[in-house]
Amino acid sequence: MNSAILLVDVASASRDYWKTFLQTYHYDVFTAEDEQSALRECGELRPDIVLLHDTVPDVDGFELCRRLKANPLNLQIPVVLIKPSSDAADLARARKAGAAEFWGTSTSLREALSRVEALLRLRGYIDEQARSVVLSLARSIEAKSPLTDGHSERIVKYAVQLGICLDWPEESLQELRIACLLHDIGKVSIPDEILLKPGALNEKETAVIRQHPVIGENICAPLKSLRRILPAIRHHHEHMDGSGYPDGLHGNEIPLMARILQIADIYDALVTARPYRRALCSEDALDTLHKEASQGRLDASLVWKFERICREGECVSVRGRSMLASYYA
Repeated sequence: MNSAILLVDVASASRDYWKTFLQTYHYDVFTAEDEQSALRECGELRPDIVLLHDTVPDVDGFELCRRLKANPLNLQIPVVLIKPSSDAADLARARKAGAAEFWGTSTSLREALSRVEALLRLRGYIDEQARSVVLSLARSIEAKSPLTDGHSERIVKYAVQLGICLDWPEESLQELRIACLLHDIGKVSIPDEILLKPGALNEKETAVIRQHPVIGENICAPLKSLRRILPAIRHHHEHMDGSGYPDGLHGNEIPLMARILQIADIYDALVTARPYRRALCSEDALDTLHKEASQGRLDASLVWKFERICREGECVSVRGRSMLASYYA
């Protein structure tokens, strides 16, 4: 996937030249020419870097940089401020506004390319370190309770088998693995008295815990390496009939990765004991999945494929709950 650059500058031959030059080096270059389009494009495109020329009408580059960085989702995006004439005071202003670098007009395109490449390498390193932190955070949430400890690792195994059944390439399977590990990261914001409550939740508590998919999406959104799994994190509690949350999506509006993750998630919850109910055997858990599908909540075709995987894997009973032998060999 090519790195994306947002070039903020008034429409001109100079902007076109910058765009053509960067595209020659296989960058995806997008443009914005005023404050509104710059804020919109940055939010929608989630570029890898913003090159902000101080030519935008009605707002100076320093203020526009500050407004771009005011959005928490843009904090990890390096903004390079480029000003026609500058001095030491401008450099200080650029740093205060949140610019990653401040360039004068003497910066040649070749020098700019070198500095862009260096910023992208640095961002990639920071992104990888941040992803490791997020994964560790997700693991710590599950470790709070012995009832959920290992849940995400188990659904990785279920979901990946279903992905393989669908002939997904390895890149997509790897994204599915990460989505499974992070699907409940938003629960970090849920109070322990709700998250660890041994009984059923009341209406108010249910409303609180239903916020976790959106919170999880917001936690992961700043990281480039997690962009492609954001829909799965946000939508893994949607239902095919539109009765799910947070957006009430219907049918194929729900991303396929989210539908796969949901089936694996529910199956593991059913075959794992809870304080208020016993663990189901695999056969009963599959019956429950089929009932949910017949009532319009789950993707019926995926449930049938998942059942076939279970039967071919010869479900066995392990420590009071059913597991798929092929998953744990």
